[in-house]
Amino acid sequence: MEDKIIIRILGTKYTIKLLNVADDKELATCDGYCDFTTHEIIIRKDPEMCDVGDYDALRRKNLRHEIIHAFMGESGLQANFFHPDYGHDETTVDWFAIQYPKIAKIFKQLDIEN
Repeated sequence: MEDKIIIRILGTKYTIKLLNVADDKELATCDGYCDFTTHEIIIRKDPEMCDVGDYDALRRKNLRHEIIHAFMGESGLQANFFHPDYGHDETTVDWFAIQYPKIAKIFKQLDIEN
């Protein structure tokens, strides 16, 4: 996978960047993150930071996770995760059911389907 890729999520351009901890200090405490303000998905690329057998599989899993965050954010749901008064069970299920074909298209484009 390239270190920088441009994708569209619900019409919004996102840049996926694979970075080392030395390039982004946030990655010292996480495997990746989605920044809704800059429309970037950042994924840690240094395998020595994790003790796993298949780091590439972990990185694909992390990328799928952050892409879901981006789809949720672009759907207007990014702030809802912080409201303890109500859950997301049905909202999340409905949203995913509606958006899944678009997500699957991105996963296929990036070869991260499983």
